[in-house]
Parts: sequence; C-alpha cells; structure tokens
Amino acid sequence: MSVAHFGSHMTPVTGDLGDSHELSERARRYANEVVFGEEWPLTADHVDLDRVTFETSTRMRRRHGVCSADGADSCTLRLSERTYERAGFSAIGETVRHELVHVYQHQSEGVTMGHGPSFERWVDPLDLSGRCSDHYAITADDYAYSFHCERCGFIGGRYRMCKTVEAGIDGGLCCRNCESREIEVRDARGVALTDRE
Repeated sequence: MSVAHFGSHMTPVTGDLGDSHELSERARRYANEVVFGEEWPLTADHVDLDRVTFETSTRMRRRHGVCSADGADSCTLRLSERTYERAGFSAIGETVRHELVHVYQHQSEGVTMGHGPSFERWVDPLDLSGRCSDHYAITADDYAYSFHCERCGFIGGRYRMCKTVEAGIDGGLCCRNCESREIEVRDARGVALTDRE
C-alpha cells in the first residue's frame, strides 16, 4: 500500500491496480485525493475505494472512461489512454470524478444508475461538464470508416462496418451541413470505397 499526502496528514492510497500502466496508478492517486482530500464533496462516506480497481485501456476509442461493477459493490474504473494522450491529465481528472459518481451509484443501496438525478446532483459540486465531454477534436484518423463531403470536407465516421457505412458506399448518404449527396467513404488507410463513375 502506498502512502500519499492529503492535506496535512499522510493517508494510505487505497484501491487496486488492474494493470501496470502509469495512468492507472496516477488515476488511483487522484481518486484518493478526490475522496480523502478537502477540495471535493465526494468522500469515503460515499465511495469505498478499497473496492475499486483502476485500469487503462489502450483500445478504448469512443469513451473517456467507464465504470463496470461485479454485482457485489466492487467496481473497475477503466480510463482511455487516448484521452490522456490527446487531452492531458485534466481531462482524465474530470473523467475520474465522473466515474467515481458511478462507483457511488453502484455502491449505494437505492440509488438509480445512469445520468439521471442521482448523477446530476454531483455535476456542479464535482465540476463535471455533464454526461459526455469532448476533450479533443475527432479527426478522420479516429475512425475505421470516414465520411468526406465534396463541399464540406471531413464530416464524420464510424468505428466499424455498419448500415451507415454501407449506405455511404452505395451513394445513399446526404451531408447534414450542405445536403450534398457527394459523400465519399474512406477506410482507415484513406482509400476511397465509394465508386465515383
């Protein structure tokens, strides 16, 4: 067990590590600062960090973090390495605070899960931007399939083959910005999949 300084006293750092990633350890320390420090109103009365495991995902693309429970009040808080690389630790700090609210929900009897009233009561006190934050701009390189409008340029994408990608390849998409039907679908290498004859 590590020892860290919170306020004027030393406190053990609680919570488990699910991997050896540097971000997991840093997030665990930060979660301890949130729960045991004096800056935030979420305390050990709300969250039992001894039942939380911190992990880093190198594959997570669509979320900044996620809290999953085992059904017995133990939770795994998984953070996106991509968010950390693109937006820095301040974005991870907000993500940790956000996910700690979900830990609170899992560990509290009679508290409803999700982003409803039991979540919303923590948004202002924990300086959260709400359900989802855009910590960095999404680019065409983030998607397995990207959509490009002849007039507007990059307009979006999808992470895997789906009906929308298939519709784009078949010429069935329309740009939301300019209503052009000239949408090109490209794969992850930038190769056009749309036949333009």
